[in-house]
Amino acid sequence: MYDPTFGPASLSRHLRKNDFKKYPSLKTPDTRAARIREATHLGRNGFRTLPLRTNDLFGNSIYQLTDIPSELVLRKAAENLRKISDTKQSNRFEIINRLKLLCEENLPFFIAKFDISQFYESIDFTHLKFLIKQRLATAPATRSVLSSFLDQCEARGISGLPRGLAISAELSELYMKSFDTIHRTDLAIHLYTRYVDDIIIISRPKNELQEFEQKVMQSLPCGLRLNKRKTKLLSFNGQATRTSSVEHEFDYLGFKFCVYRIKKKQSQRKVILDIAESKVKKRKTRIICTLLQYIKDGNFSDLRDRIKLITCNYRFFDHKKSQTRLAGLYHAYYPIDLPSASLAELDDFLTKIILSNNGKVGRPLSQLLTIGQKQEPLRFSFQRGFEKKTQFAFSPSKLKRLIGCWKYV
Repeated sequence: MYDPTFGPASLSRHLRKNDFKKYPSLKTPDTRAARIREATHLGRNGFRTLPLRTNDLFGNSIYQLTDIPSELVLRKAAENLRKISDTKQSNRFEIINRLKLLCEENLPFFIAKFDISQFYESIDFTHLKFLIKQRLATAPATRSVLSSFLDQCEARGISGLPRGLAISAELSELYMKSFDTIHRTDLAIHLYTRYVDDIIIISRPKNELQEFEQKVMQSLPCGLRLNKRKTKLLSFNGQATRTSSVEHEFDYLGFKFCVYRIKKKQSQRKVILDIAESKVKKRKTRIICTLLQYIKDGNFSDLRDRIKLITCNYRFFDHKKSQTRLAGLYHAYYPIDLPSASLAELDDFLTKIILSNNGKVGRPLSQLLTIGQKQEPLRFSFQRGFEKKTQFAFSPSKLKRLIGCWKYV
């Protein structure tokens, strides 16, 4: 039975295997019991301080909690918030499949794609506290914990919700719930979906595109605004043509949509799904990082294994969910259509850069690798790894070392 309280039994259920590695003293029963008592006190009285460590990632501050009692309390608060307010993040692949099916409809339609600028940082604490008080009226303990958490964030001078904490994702979903409801219940809208700060809407054809954009802007919760640079408004014609050509292209959640014009005597539009250009560029950057790392350390075994990771798939243990999970190219992009131009582009890039004798990477690489060694990484292919779902397994320590050279790419 679900227990909403912050008692010792419910909090101890939020301990994870990885916690015992992060905090080795938890292996001692007396220490573990003491930390649970501290967490219980926090759950009953709220936060008086907030033990956070800050790191910088591409200009954004990323936060991590530095003690286990605080982690346990916020994990429990996040669970309670999901249960009480019925907030949950949408499934990325479900969104992509629904979006593709609607784009295939043989009818005129309109697509609006929006991005919220500085989403986490722009969330207004006053309004969020009001929502917590309103939506969690029947959960005083959870309300107290979350309110004290926000008070401590303010006291530390943190603007908006701190990135990197799971509770921030849950609170952001609560913050956006009324906005989601407005657009999901609009009868003129065929599809409304939001994944964190990325919004896409499919609706009936519209004449006043700017007016629609203004309506969306006005319905955003307090403090939030749209990133004008990433706004895209697209109208799709319902007129059939003799030859099918691409009417519009757009990216969403790492996928590229090529939507063709309606062709005469066809029952549906042609829609080609591929990997977004930004994600192709990311894989290319990882290849370059891998080769630069080899030039630096000369570890050929690691070079080969890193190419396996980039081109294929692998298993890893998810400590948060205490289960083995699958990751890699296929598992990230399995809905794409084959043959894929993006996979072919990546294979071509990998071949050219490894066989090159020029440039910052090619010149030193040609001096370090024999012809036979160059063929080793070229045995792996993005297309084959994807089509055959090729999979490898690495120990957690080795996996951490291998991805270290491109961790933030």
